[in-house]
Parts: sequence; structure tokens; C-alpha cells
Amino acid sequence: MNEEIISFKKRNITVLAILAVAVVAVIAGFMLMNSSSTPSFSKSSASDNSMHLQFQALSQATSDQCAYLGNLAAIYKSVNSQPNNTYFQGSCCSPMDYNHYVQQITELKNNYTNIPAIPQNPYNVSVAQVKQMLNYYNITLNQSQTAVFNDASTITADHGWCCCQCWAWYAHAGLAKYLIKTYNFDAIKVAHIIDLEDCCGG
Repeated sequence: MNEEIISFKKRNITVLAILAVAVVAVIAGFMLMNSSSTPSFSKSSASDNSMHLQFQALSQATSDQCAYLGNLAAIYKSVNSQPNNTYFQGSCCSPMDYNHYVQQITELKNNYTNIPAIPQNPYNVSVAQVKQMLNYYNITLNQSQTAVFNDASTITADHGWCCCQCWAWYAHAGLAKYLIKTYNFDAIKVAHIIDLEDCCGG
């Protein structure tokens, strides 16, 4: 009698063990199916999508315009009349190019976030930061610093501080003075940053 009871218990334990293994297998299979059917959404794809949305918005913006060319007093007056929390958005001359935009934003983000004076998006610059860069234009450089400043202006892509003497020309020239004076940047490094800050489009 005892042997039959023991045998019965063993059979029950074996059946329960088999059932437990089967349940675990079903659950594991269900989880695997769900994980394989759910599309992955990496940080990279999220970043790419964000960049596309930024580009689409800024490429249609028109608050960055060429005006008062060469007239610094009028440019100061125009910029200073605008609220600090508004923005110069879009390109001033030519349509924006997506690949060029990505290259500019990526390099600025990767290399120059430690210098707050350098705008991180040349097609979306706050009026407050433009005012700051225009004020930098009044910085006085010594003889050797002036030489660096002059050399840098000749080796930018525009062979100057912008393609025309709009607000960006004076703002970029001010930024160049600030970088030379404060960080002792050479002409090549200054010119490279000015190229990254190009807001003319193309």
C-alpha cells in the first residue's frame, strides 16, 4: 500500500515538473515573439528624426534677413529693438541644405558646447546671443591678435565674416575677436568656427 502511495506521489511530481517546464517554455516563447515583432527605436533614429524636424522648420523660416548692409549703426538699432527671447531663424541668402546643416550642427555639438559664446545652431540664434556677439565687435585687439583676426577673415569659405555685410558679418567678426582675445585661438581655428556658423544656406 505504501509503495503504491509513493509511486502515485512520484508520478504526480513528475507530471507537475513537466507542466512547469511547459508553462515556462510557453511564456518564454511569447516574450520572444513580442520582442521580435516590436520595432527597435534607437537613440540614433530619434536624433535623426529630431534633426529632420528642425531642418524642415528652419528651412521655411524667414526672420534671418539681409538688411542695412554695411550700416553697423542701423544694424545695432534694429537688433537692439528686438526682444532677447526672439530668434534669427532660417538662411539669409540661399536655401538650406540638409547634409550641410547636419554637418554644422554635429560638429558644433561635438566640439564647442564648452564655449557658450559659440551658437550651437547658426540657423536658430537668439537675439540675446546676436546682441552679445555684436558687442564683442567692439573688443580691442593688440597687434598680433589683429594679425590673427585679419588672417582668419581671408581663409573662411566666404573670404570674410559672412557672404555680405549683414548682422551676421559683424556678429561673426565679434565672435572671432572674442575667441582670439579670450581663448587665444589661431586663424585656422577661428576660420573653421566661422564656417560652421555660416547662416547663408547652401
